[in-house]
Amino acid sequence: MINRLFGNYLVESGKITQAQLEEVIATQKKVRVKLGLIAVAEKLMTPEQADEVNHLQAIMDKRYGDIAVEKGYLTDEQVGRLLGLQGNAYLTFIQALDDCKYMTPEEADIALAEYQKANSFTATDMDALKSGDADRIVPLFLPAECTGLQAELVQGAVRALIRLVDSDTYVLKGAVVNAFESDRFALQDLNGDHVATLSFAADGDGLKAIADVYGQEDFAEVDLDALDAVGEFINCVNGMFSTKLSGTCNMDMLPPSYKDARSVAKAEKICILPVCVNGKIVNMLTAFDETIGF
Repeated sequence: MINRLFGNYLVESGKITQAQLEEVIATQKKVRVKLGLIAVAEKLMTPEQADEVNHLQAIMDKRYGDIAVEKGYLTDEQVGRLLGLQGNAYLTFIQALDDCKYMTPEEADIALAEYQKANSFTATDMDALKSGDADRIVPLFLPAECTGLQAELVQGAVRALIRLVDSDTYVLKGAVVNAFESDRFALQDLNGDHVATLSFAADGDGLKAIADVYGQEDFAEVDLDALDAVGEFINCVNGMFSTKLSGTCNMDMLPPSYKDARSVAKAEKICILPVCVNGKIVNMLTAFDETIGF
């Protein structure tokens, strides 16, 4: 997620263009992060020390980590830990920015500090963002009222989107409302020890972002068949959620339902979490200990 969240900030602030961001993300998928960049990011080496080892590696038949240990810049234990970070999402993004010659790691660090300030993120928040772990990132974007089992349902839905629909899915800032209007809705209620609703809604053809992939069909429009594919995805999410809770509480799923014309969803507290899926903004709606009506 950090590649899209931070990347969008770089575009919005004029540091790179949208086309350049797409090139960086495409490059990122092929990147193996250089050990020196990780060591600098982890504050274990200075940029000057990292450059020195890079130059030495060009004339010595030795691995980067071995040279850094010989120079006294790193320990064997630190090298082992850094090697484990080479697939980190944030670091591969920074490496790709550098490889594409759009920003140096030092420039990226400055921009990241600006991004942190603009969004009022704490140092702990930034660690969560850079971890690439959706379960640590999503809570940063949830409204304070969305906690407990409701937050677990939302996080499970985001994990499923990443795993089953679009690995580049990312979230935007959420909110709590009592009414939400949209062109199309797919939703499913749960009842039992708790009642709840999980829904996805979007204007225009937004729900095709989920329907086309999960339904394995290129729908011409968001008709009832497309909504049914989204409903099947919601059923999958709720099924995993109910199974996870089965040892502590009982929740049964009702059949999915749909709104294929512009409608207004209503409940006392609806948690709205916008998610970008396959380049389209889709709104995830949840209500807990109440259900969504129209």
